[in-house]
Amino acid sequence: MLDIDTGEQIEALYRMVEISGGKRVEKFQTTEIERALKYQRWYAKRYRRGLYMEIIPKKKVYDWKEKKVEYNFE
Repeated sequence: MLDIDTGEQIEALYRMVEISGGKRVEKFQTTEIERALKYQRWYAKRYRRGLYMEIIPKKKVYDWKEKKVEYNFE
C-alpha cells in the first residue's frame, strides 16, 4: 500500500469480511493484495455474493517505558 503523505510503500493487512443480518464474520486475511483479490473472485463466483474488504495499515508503536518500537496492525 502506498502512503499518501510520505509517498513510501507500507505494509497493510487485507481482511475479507462478510456482513449478514447484522453479524460480522471474518472470512480471510492476508498481507498480499493479489491473494485477497483472488479470494474475493473465488468467493463471489462460488457463493454469488461479495465480501467487504478492510485495509488496515501497519503502525509503528513506541513504548517509552521500555524504549522499544513495535509494529502492529490496528
